[in-house]
Amino acid sequence: MDIRRLEVFHSLMKTRSFSNTAEELLLSQPTISGHIKTLEEQIGARLFDRSGREVIPTTAAEVLIEYAARILETRVEAIHAMERFTGHIGGRLKLGGSTIPGGYFLPMVMGGFRRRYDEAYLALVLDDTKGIIDRILSGDIEIGVVGARLSREQLEYTSLVQDEMVLVIAPNHPQAGTASIKNPRHLKKVPFILRESGSGTRTTMVRALKEIGLDLQDLNVIAEMGSTEAVRQAVKAGLGASIVSRVAVAEEIKMGMLKIIHLPDLNLKRSFDIVTHKLRTRSPLCEAFLNYLREYNFQGIS
Repeated sequence: MDIRRLEVFHSLMKTRSFSNTAEELLLSQPTISGHIKTLEEQIGARLFDRSGREVIPTTAAEVLIEYAARILETRVEAIHAMERFTGHIGGRLKLGGSTIPGGYFLPMVMGGFRRRYDEAYLALVLDDTKGIIDRILSGDIEIGVVGARLSREQLEYTSLVQDEMVLVIAPNHPQAGTASIKNPRHLKKVPFILRESGSGTRTTMVRALKEIGLDLQDLNVIAEMGSTEAVRQAVKAGLGASIVSRVAVAEEIKMGMLKIIHLPDLNLKRSFDIVTHKLRTRSPLCEAFLNYLREYNFQGIS
């Protein structure tokens, strides 16, 4: 069996989409279809049923995927072994960043790393914290930087940079006259915009509320948003207040477009953490990026 066809098959089993597989592997959809058709002819069994846009694996596919995964993993291990032997640092590294790391400082780190290792190709995946961790667990990405630690025994976390979250509101909002909320229970009076479940921002906020005996049901939640950018725009439009990373709203605060309401009794400090899989052998390129991350000067970011 051709390795490339197994790679296409493995990706299609994961994405369940010819278009997404084509995008992931940088191939055309007809090429993807051709690889699958040839593989089906070689094994003498149909691997996928197609129902409109939906791709449904057959029993034959469920049998083959276990062997395909092992073959592809062995190939990666062989490549990494030879790279370590020759001392070569290059190739493709797929990494992940949750909203704040992925949108605000990982691109800067990647730029510096690429200048040091000009044969490296870096692919950055953006997702919420849970999404990045799920991708680490599945082997889709080698390394991630996230805003909260989810308890999984297969994962290893390393603190990278400190972050502070703040409660922000539009200056013209009726609640904007409040400089600080000394009693967090008075948060109930503030119309609140929440990040989606799975985000590091929400996880940290829920943990901080729990420490003082509150939970989400105690807040006046009026909306839920799927990204920090959506939250930021909604707050600027006067919809309500929200707790976000100071990094994400630094420009708006500086320009007077958003106002901070201080919460002295609520601990909203957190760490952005590097996350990797304990049981998977890291590529030399991944090891080099890890070392670069640890050495990077984050002054002015946190």
